[in-house]
Amino acid sequence: MPLKVRFLKALHGDAIFITAIDEDGVSTILIDGGPPSAFTPREVGDHRDGALRKMLDELAGNGGQIDLLIMTHVDEDHIGGLIKGFEPPHHLRNLTRSVVFNSGQLIHEHFKLADVSQNVLRGNFSGSSLTSIKQGITFEKLITDAGIWKRELFLQSMEHDLKNVKIRFLSPDEAGIKRLLIKWEKEQTSPFTSKHNTDYKQTYEQLLNNDTFIEDNSIHNNSSISCIIEFQSKIILLLGDAPPSKILDGLRSFNYSKSNPITADLVKLSHHGSKANTSPELLDLINCDHYVVSTDGSRHGLPNKLTFARIHHHNPNATIYFNYPEIIKTIYTQQEIEKLEGKLKGLNGDFCLG
Repeated sequence: MPLKVRFLKALHGDAIFITAIDEDGVSTILIDGGPPSAFTPREVGDHRDGALRKMLDELAGNGGQIDLLIMTHVDEDHIGGLIKGFEPPHHLRNLTRSVVFNSGQLIHEHFKLADVSQNVLRGNFSGSSLTSIKQGITFEKLITDAGIWKRELFLQSMEHDLKNVKIRFLSPDEAGIKRLLIKWEKEQTSPFTSKHNTDYKQTYEQLLNNDTFIEDNSIHNNSSISCIIEFQSKIILLLGDAPPSKILDGLRSFNYSKSNPITADLVKLSHHGSKANTSPELLDLINCDHYVVSTDGSRHGLPNKLTFARIHHHNPNATIYFNYPEIIKTIYTQQEIEKLEGKLKGLNGDFCLG
């Protein structure tokens, strides 16, 4: 029976739609929604629909629904499209049955602390150009009003069954969400991820010879949900924007180790292929031949070529898939592409397993 994974063209963000079909029926999961322009046009006067809106229209037209929506963390390139998608009543509000969202209010309740004033439900919930905590407040309000929020924290080592699909949560842990107890701020550009500072001119050999791993320490990304999706004999890893140490701890909590790595059919790389989110140590716990990077390459110098060098060093047979195939020629020379012999591929439509 098929497991289909669609990595929507969500610009520099993530929007992933999963369909699992067996004799008992269909289960659907939407993870994140990209930035606002993944749902609405990028510019005023541009009437072309974003990829998320097209997917939701197709789903509604076929009489489908979203059984579970997972919002991994509050960053605009993950939450913005979802807020826009809830504005029209016939899109996410009508199609979604249940939502997982580790909101600021839930985090304060978990630690039995009074909520800070910036995290209470108040203000204008139009969801226009709001960022960070304001977007989190907006999203919380929308799913509360719709009556679809599961309203519980989902943390590392927890499990959730959705009909024929099992979800195992690798992150966040309590330490990761506790860092959000301060006033949430707009994410700052990392000093090692700048659009004008790429590593594309270097070869794999040069990159690996000078490789020193420095982990992503972003407050927002430390709160990101990452998970294992299991359907029959198929396993996919969807790593959100989580840092590798959190993912490693999550894998170990499910008894995976270097001597007993998880065998996955597909891995969605963390944080759009950032070198700070895929460590050699993490790759040692993963046995997989298929990796996906979700980004159009327009922000923060991502993806990093060093991430792909680490993957191919760890597993020379691995294929890396791009939901924006055109960036392959930006990252690699033609000679490098030919040398890698088809191990760099574009994604068009669903990635089908089984």
